[in-house]
Amino acid sequence: MKLVDTHAHLDLLKDANGAFLRAQEAGVGQIVTIGIDLDSSRLAAQYSRDMRGVFCTVGLHPHDASKSRPELWAEMKLLALTTPAVAIGECGLDFYRDHSPRHQQRDTFMQHVDLALDLGLPLVIHDRDAHEEVLRILQDKGAERVGGVMHCFSGNLDLAQELVKMGFFLGITGVITYKQAKELRAVVKQISLNKLLIETDCPYLSPVPFRGKPNEPAYVVHTNQALAKALGLPPEEVAAATTDNARRLFGLPYIDA
Repeated sequence: MKLVDTHAHLDLLKDANGAFLRAQEAGVGQIVTIGIDLDSSRLAAQYSRDMRGVFCTVGLHPHDASKSRPELWAEMKLLALTTPAVAIGECGLDFYRDHSPRHQQRDTFMQHVDLALDLGLPLVIHDRDAHEEVLRILQDKGAERVGGVMHCFSGNLDLAQELVKMGFFLGITGVITYKQAKELRAVVKQISLNKLLIETDCPYLSPVPFRGKPNEPAYVVHTNQALAKALGLPPEEVAAATTDNARRLFGLPYIDA
């Protein structure tokens, strides 16, 4: 069974082509590379055209919410339609670093939800230290109509259950391999396997045994193994389920193992 890395930043890797080939050798059949601003969204789109099995999203990271302009949204929409993109984002709120003013983060997040609803595409959500506000915006905007994934899920069980109730998936990164990630391992045990995705967030959040080194899509294999261990299930079963989940959410084509 081929794995899917549902959240990668190929444009931030030193050798994206090499990482792509290593991912294939490791059994990663599909990669969703994520846009975080207009330039990276364009690069993500290019990767999706050049590499078989790579798909893209378009979005503006909350760190750069202050860069939001009307003309940017027109270009994002055109890029999403013509590539085509499989989701809108990475978008959301980051109240940990606060690189953009919070009111601009909120406005930009809501514009992403509007775009996703307009195009009928799922959302890729970034949420750091803003759980309640992210959930409120998703609920107020009716985001359950398109669903999506809470990337690098870091909330508690209550948040997880609310998101799942809205049709969202939880993205599980290499963090689940970390010794201190006890709450995350406890949460995933209470969530249906058909609502979980695996991702790298490369080049960040490398799993053990690569922690401290640049992450890449091939390493999602280790996240799958750690998730399987936390769930008490065979890695092959978790791989099959998360791959099927990714295909359902993003509309990815089937690739024979």
